[in-house]
Amino acid sequence: MKNTMAAKPGTTLNRRLFCYGSLRIAKVMRAVIGRVPPGREAELEDHAPRRIRDASYPGAAPLAGAKMPGCVYKGVSDAEFLRLDEFEGEPYSRELRKVRLADGALIEAWVYLLPAERLDWLTDEPWDLESFRRDGLSDFMRHCFGDDGD
Repeated sequence: MKNTMAAKPGTTLNRRLFCYGSLRIAKVMRAVIGRVPPGREAELEDHAPRRIRDASYPGAAPLAGAKMPGCVYKGVSDAEFLRLDEFEGEPYSRELRKVRLADGALIEAWVYLLPAERLDWLTDEPWDLESFRRDGLSDFMRHCFGDDGD
């Protein structure tokens, strides 16, 4: 996976991760890193969650004026970031972006984004967390982890 992080593992200064898709769900995060870090609601501005073609999970589509809901986890370790990088896989890259907390504060957090040359993987179909929980989560868990996570 391409990692745009300037610091090498062991020297990551920013330990926050903004998640807008499946990693917002506790059992997915637990399956990937073994725990659910403390988190807060946040938004990535000028992006919208769109379904990836032939997948149940989203990508972030650049869209002026949009606000993509998500969660900022804090205290993510270097080892956990490496597991997350592996889980997200190619072609996502982890990029440092400003996100807005529910109280209005802007902070920096890592976000997994598709590179510009892969934005054509996104459909025009909005992606919704609750629909994913209801209609896609069990299959997603079986595909990614071999069980439904319960």
